[in-house]
Amino acid sequence: MPTLIHISDLHRSPDEPIDNDTLLAAVVADVDRFAISYERPEALIVSGDLVQGVKLGSADFKRDIDQQYEVAFDLIRRLSDELLAGDRSKVVIVPGNHDVCWNTSHAAMEHVAPADYPRALRHSLGERDGQFRWSWDEQRLYRIVQASTYRDRLGSYWGALETFYSGTDLPIPIDRARGYHIFSIFDDQALVAAFESTHRNDHLRYEAELCTGVVSRFAMHLRRLGLNPALLAAVWHHSVNGPPNKEDYLNIEFIREMAGLGVQIGFHGHQHLAESTDLSVSIGGGTTMSVVSAGSLCASWHDLPRGTNRQYNIVRFDPSLSAGTLHVREMVEGSQFTERTSGRFIGGKVPLAWTARTDLGGRLVDPRGKRLREITVEVEEAWKHGRKSTATKELLRLTPPAGTYPRKVLLRALQVEREWATIFDFFWPTSGVDEAVAMAEAAFQLGNLERLEAIMAGGELPQTFREEFEARRDLLRLRKEN
Repeated sequence: MPTLIHISDLHRSPDEPIDNDTLLAAVVADVDRFAISYERPEALIVSGDLVQGVKLGSADFKRDIDQQYEVAFDLIRRLSDELLAGDRSKVVIVPGNHDVCWNTSHAAMEHVAPADYPRALRHSLGERDGQFRWSWDEQRLYRIVQASTYRDRLGSYWGALETFYSGTDLPIPIDRARGYHIFSIFDDQALVAAFESTHRNDHLRYEAELCTGVVSRFAMHLRRLGLNPALLAAVWHHSVNGPPNKEDYLNIEFIREMAGLGVQIGFHGHQHLAESTDLSVSIGGGTTMSVVSAGSLCASWHDLPRGTNRQYNIVRFDPSLSAGTLHVREMVEGSQFTERTSGRFIGGKVPLAWTARTDLGGRLVDPRGKRLREITVEVEEAWKHGRKSTATKELLRLTPPAGTYPRKVLLRALQVEREWATIFDFFWPTSGVDEAVAMAEAAFQLGNLERLEAIMAGGELPQTFREEFEARRDLLRLRKEN
């Protein structure tokens, strides 16, 4: 079943005693153990706070924060190499509040004299996209006066991100100003929107926010591209709930907008605690979205909630991508991860559910089935004209099941292209007469006497071919004896 890893809040810093080697070995070993009973992951989500950041007033803050990003992306790169065969297009990354450089945001502001305070100060401080900030420590008002410097408060994050994705084929290119990015996972059956919840987040403003209109622009982008995946997911950093005395969480109305526009599952971090919540909105007959939080992978112990260890998530999806299961992994003795067995996660997992996507006719969206049909026609047209097709590899990757027409087309195309090794690997055990004949031919071409004898003893090879392949079998025996 489709499976992904969700990590968050790496907080990479020289002050953190746990190193990348220890983290990498622990996660990879845990995934290996998990895969004995389940599946290996096909994607990786990193939901923000890659670094701890640098204190306000630090002398060489740019150098220090860049070094933290080197460590953070070293870990992400190595996880990608070990778990995803180095495919960075399947790694989804968003920034968190710790990725904002406070020293840079401070440099973009100037103090406002009391005589120049706006009349409606409270309104000005809460104004969307407003430029005023209040320092409670200093009891002073500040205003953003250098817009370009303020935008660059995430400069080190963006520089490291662009280097990480350099040369990677993504659905849309990295763009610092867009407010979202798009990733395709699970053989293009699922799309992930990566949102930045750090809009206007700085050393004086802790509230999370998405930039104005970004969810709607993302939805219209998908519409223009004609994309309607079976699963639509979103990633951001901040929590969606918080106590009255806290302000560093995302207004849940952003999430309701996502659900209303078709997002079915969301991933975030920030709270350093694994959790899942169902969110319902009464639009179009009612829509349910599942919201999943990951605990901190490697925050310092004093940053973790009381009684909580370091954590990360593994999420498994049903083949139809209409439901899933959240597995929470927790660090225990020996700096090793295992299933969490406390709180809601007594069995180490909880079910996830959301509203399935449908087309205009009310039918469940099946992009894999649609693509399978399209690619089958393309491959068939190619072999009918005796030519190779680049689409054959994609049809092979879609693994058409036994007894289906796409599987027959795939077999015929591979025979025309004389891809005997591929036939030998993919069509064993055989299903039906055509596959038995093709497998016998592949076994002979590859000189595999054992497989040829197995085919002949299996009973699927027609009598009209037996005499020919008996002679070929005898020829292989002579070759082996000589």
